Amino acid sequence: MLSESFLKSLSGLRLWSQKRRPGTYTGERRSTRKGRSVEFADYRNYTAGDDPRRVDWNVYARLEKPYIKLYEDEEDLTVHLLLDASASMRWNPDDDADLPGAREQKPGGKWQRAVDLTLALGHIVLSSGDRLVVETSNRAHFGPKRGEAATSQLITFLDAQQSRLSYATSDSIVHRVQLNSWLRSYALSARSGMCIVISDFMDEEGFAEGLGAIGAKLDLNVLHTLSDEELDPQFAGDLRLVDIENNRKQDVSLDEASFRRYRQRLEAFTTDLETTTRRRGGRSMLINTGKPIEQLMLKDLRTAGWLV
Repeated sequence: MLSESFLKSLSGLRLWSQKRRPGTYTGERRSTRKGRSVEFADYRNYTAGDDPRRVDWNVYARLEKPYIKLYEDEEDLTVHLLLDASASMRWNPDDDADLPGAREQKPGGKWQRAVDLTLALGHIVLSSGDRLVVETSNRAHFGPKRGEAATSQLITFLDAQQSRLSYATSDSIVHRVQLNSWLRSYALSARSGMCIVISDFMDEEGFAEGLGAIGAKLDLNVLHTLSDEELDPQFAGDLRLVDIENNRKQDVSLDEASFRRYRQRLEAFTTDLETTTRRRGGRSMLINTGKPIEQLMLKDLRTAGWLV
């Protein structure tokens, strides 16, 4: 898991949502609702992570309990982090380190980096006073939660998912809910807000219907997570490849022509995902999970305007 010092370095950041959707509770983001004024509306209990400057100290002096002042033109944002926990996401290139041409691997792997992203983004949501919901494709659910104190609960939740999935190896066929089915189902009951789907989007049934369902109800954002080895494979020679999702085997002979075709198909795949997301009013970003989490969060996502 991420260090406490790194999480603290993220506390001043917030997610930038392209669309403003009405929240459920009054919060700290400016509303797009018309005809409202900057007038006092109500109080709510102080929650760990709230800005102390928003505490009404006169009320605190009388009641000895901290309360936050709320105004009519402010509302909260619910952020939904959807983490793909499929077998392809849990593929670890270290398992194939003995293949001809395989390079030395970095620790962690694609699944670990996806979990790191979920924790880092979740902490930003909680520390900025917004509401957080996390769900994995195998339907493990966290939230809704608010306040920076809930970060420890998020860590416990993600640790439990890693432990649960650690028994699934590349040789085992693990039941997977289809990506479209999962996203459609989630969209049916999701509270309006911002959604970030963290996935490699490797599904035989595709992803267009699921992203369409999410985009119709939520502010759609896609983090397309691929490893170094998927973006630039180094294996070569005569090999037997095994589909980690269904255990099907395929004998191949990999040469330069094979890699050219692979790169063309990879480019078409990523372009299709970007186009599909954009048509549904969303944005997407390709994430190389071989990069350090510090670079992804503090440089790449900020440069792309995801974090402010």
